[in-house]
Amino acid sequence: MQIYKLKKNYFCIMIDFAKIDTTISISGVAVHQPVTVFTDILISILCIYFFRILYLTKITEGSVKHWTRFFLLLGFASIFGAASHAFFLVHEGFGYDLFWLPMQLLNIFSAFSAQQATVHSVLKGSISKNKWNTFSIIQLVLSSIAVFVFHSFLVVVINSAIALIPVMIIHFNDAKKEVQSIYVGWGIVILFLTAIINGTKFSISEYFTYLDIAHVFIMISLTVMFVGIKRKAIELTALS
Repeated sequence: MQIYKLKKNYFCIMIDFAKIDTTISISGVAVHQPVTVFTDILISILCIYFFRILYLTKITEGSVKHWTRFFLLLGFASIFGAASHAFFLVHEGFGYDLFWLPMQLLNIFSAFSAQQATVHSVLKGSISKNKWNTFSIIQLVLSSIAVFVFHSFLVVVINSAIALIPVMIIHFNDAKKEVQSIYVGWGIVILFLTAIINGTKFSISEYFTYLDIAHVFIMISLTVMFVGIKRKAIELTALS
């Protein structure tokens, strides 16, 4: 938001700072939205680091396995996201879609992994486990098709809300028995703050836009979630 003063009156004009060209050249290669690309790469590095730690635990228990996959898929999604921001000033066309569409699909599959992790942990002994499992599979199929039909990031936003809000609530309820679950719940709460940031387009400048701020909150969110998931993995290792 930028404020202009004229004859003692203040006028607030919303500016989409993400649309301001901040292209830089690296070894003759044009890189668009460099800060957004950099924060996307940071998310990817963080996710792959979390994936590696969980993978090296060698735990085959269902929930840890699916959370491990969750981080890996998000890591790859961020790589595709970084490429779509870096190499395309205009976000449309076949070349752009080669990066943008896989990013959407990877995000949808990562949300599915979070659902599956919940099915194999908190809901493991629930009578509604099979219903949740069936619902998550149907949602995965429909959302994957919707990505190509509607060609809108809104598909991923809606899919994430439908998938992760129940996961958040279930883990908050489970925190009474398993303290690790509260980290997953609060991590998802932080993740949904990015929707407010993107919706209001709150930016500090063209070099630190709402996209970049949202990416910082995503990193915080994933770190909080990882703390709980790692503690669960350590607990399972001690029991094995």
